[in-house]
Amino acid sequence: MSARAASRYAKSLLELARDKGKLDEVHQDMLLFNKVCDENFAFVLMLRNPIINHPKKRAVLHGLFKSKTDPLTMAILDITTRKNREKLLPMIAKEFHYQYNIERGIQEASITTTFELDDSLRKKFNEIIIEISKAKTLSLEEKIDENIIGGFLLKVGDKQVDESISNKLKQLRLKLS
Repeated sequence: MSARAASRYAKSLLELARDKGKLDEVHQDMLLFNKVCDENFAFVLMLRNPIINHPKKRAVLHGLFKSKTDPLTMAILDITTRKNREKLLPMIAKEFHYQYNIERGIQEASITTTFELDDSLRKKFNEIIIEISKAKTLSLEEKIDENIIGGFLLKVGDKQVDESISNKLKQLRLKLS
């Protein structure tokens, strides 16, 4: 139920931000909120904690975000806090980002290799991903992980292509055992 509620809040915020011409600003605010949640689990625990009263949670949110975010973003933080649903805020921020990408036709993907991609390889991966996903734009996150030994690991949405040497070795071990 909470995921559904978070989705509704995110959708409402997205529509309101679009109507007010502040979609990109609110998106940046939601990315900031996600970053704070990812880097500070104590913050997420505070939002979930039923012992901490709602005015205190609201004061923390205002202290952290009021000077750094758009008033529209602060309004959703206030509304969720007033309705005692601040534990949904991390999910709302993630869902907002997801819906924003759909709205803008952006496909997120990540590529993991053992080396840094050069421009020609990056361009090839971008073309392949855009062709597969039919997206207008691509947001490609590049990761370096020497544990995959060689090859690549490509994630596009909920699909994954694992052409790493470590995966091939694991498959070979399974066949031999």
